[in-house]
Amino acid sequence: MRPLLTVLSSESSAASDQALCKFAQFLGLQTEMVPLHEDLAECPKALFRSGSSERILALGRTTLSKVFHRDWFANLLEQTPFLFAYDFDPIDCDSQELKWLTSGALTSVSCLAEGVQKHFTVHANVTHGNFPVSGKSYKLKSGPAAVFSTTAPDSGVETYISVNGHPHFVSVARGRSLVFLLAGPGLVDIDASVTYGNDSLRPWYAQLIALSIGLRAAAGPWCWTSPVTAATFIVDDPYLKKRYGFINYENLIGTLQKEGGAVTIAFIPYNYRRSDAETIDLLLRNSNHFSIAVHGCDHTGGEFASLIEPWLTSTIGCALDRMEDHSRQTGMPFDNIMIFPKCCFSTKALRALKSSGVAASVNSSPWPSDNAGNPLTIRDLLQVAVTHFENFPLFLRRSPENVFDFAFDALFQKPLLAAEHHGFFRNGYESLTRFIRDLSNIKTNLVWMPLGQAISSSCLMRQTGEDRFAIQHLTKVLRLPNPTSNDLHLSLEKPEPHESVKAVVVDGAEVPFDINSGRLEYKAALVAGAELNVRVLYEHEHRANRKPSWKYRLSVTARRMMSDIRDNYLSRNERLLLFAEKIMRRV
Repeated sequence: MRPLLTVLSSESSAASDQALCKFAQFLGLQTEMVPLHEDLAECPKALFRSGSSERILALGRTTLSKVFHRDWFANLLEQTPFLFAYDFDPIDCDSQELKWLTSGALTSVSCLAEGVQKHFTVHANVTHGNFPVSGKSYKLKSGPAAVFSTTAPDSGVETYISVNGHPHFVSVARGRSLVFLLAGPGLVDIDASVTYGNDSLRPWYAQLIALSIGLRAAAGPWCWTSPVTAATFIVDDPYLKKRYGFINYENLIGTLQKEGGAVTIAFIPYNYRRSDAETIDLLLRNSNHFSIAVHGCDHTGGEFASLIEPWLTSTIGCALDRMEDHSRQTGMPFDNIMIFPKCCFSTKALRALKSSGVAASVNSSPWPSDNAGNPLTIRDLLQVAVTHFENFPLFLRRSPENVFDFAFDALFQKPLLAAEHHGFFRNGYESLTRFIRDLSNIKTNLVWMPLGQAISSSCLMRQTGEDRFAIQHLTKVLRLPNPTSNDLHLSLEKPEPHESVKAVVVDGAEVPFDINSGRLEYKAALVAGAELNVRVLYEHEHRANRKPSWKYRLSVTARRMMSDIRDNYLSRNERLLLFAEKIMRRV
């Protein structure tokens, strides 16, 4: 039976209670808030509406202080397998309700000083320590942090997250119940806006990780979960000859074969006539390790930051035409995904990509150039892809500097997309080898695959009954291997605000579909050991032709020539490289 999160709520903890419900619903759980009124002599009648075996109970500290001495609450706790308690802000004395709830194992909450760099560790040697972030650490210069005080090392407390060695998120067994406790005042509201230009959720990592671990430990397959965690290493700009800058394709493929990694080249369509047949043959023989995707069109700095829709549509059409010409000439397919040049794009560019039939976009930043007045939220950044603008999926990629950030993405069921330029390989392929190994050690069902496969495999799956699952996907192409040994009945949905869908094709055959409240809905069966392949077709996909001026064409040619000289020759001499970059900026 599907678990139910029941939040006992009082006026003093209402904000945190509502924030917890939002987060649980984001994970796919059913929730209910049971308000507690003045008369607490008897158990609230609302608690009898669901059986205790599937209930997850939650409450804040101030609510706990009102009910912990009531017999009905003690009886309720004995029948509840999981309890999540939060809002334990620092106090100057022992907390009686905390001591009662943990049978004296935890006594009080103290505060670590503001301004001191804090070392957060997510521990693996705990009962539920098999999450992507388990066993990993990160650092943060943050405000004050609340931590628990324990009575003794053998008190039975398991520390899931510690701050500078002090317990911050813990669990303790109480009879048949497992009690999770999170130190700190106030839970984060995932619908809170994020400051423009900031795409880091690190200030909220500890809370978001704690909430995820607690609820996923309690609800398991009833939470939205990705059947596979895809990983891809993206390299911007190179064309396909034996060597480009510090990349030698034969050596690169050798490393990928040895380590099991996958690379996608963000291929500039302007270079569609420059590929080498011998290199193409090598890459085609290793298509499980390698692909190319669309990287702009001419790769000018602001070509997709434009707000002129005819320009955007025609530029996308030109890019796709060039990629298709390249495929016809070489036999090399391409991933129908736009990787924005210079990380610049506008919301109108997303609209133009959708109308042109592009499946998805990838960028290092979620912020469009015309974002004013339409801020992103924490929820937007936690989703598998950002769909806030034009309802078109924008997948985020990261620099391969910090593995913890990728582990955090894996915890939230995202594909793990790393991005670099050819200079990353200046000293050979050891850095790539190390990164592949570090990512492969994350505790998740990680599979390295080229970008197109990674994007089409990105979906969420949640159990709804015996051999019945709900599926959410964001792109018009879905590739879903059966992760179980049983035949499955699937109910699938995709955000689709406009009734422009022409057909839904499942394994080569059209199936019935509906569009309700902005969601495309359809059903499918998936037999054991098989793979589901879905393609959504639209009514009004089209391309436009463009006729750029001779001045524009000349400037693009000059830019591309100078980029080639920079990457293939000057990059080996730093002084000449800086001089060339100054000239390019002027051009």
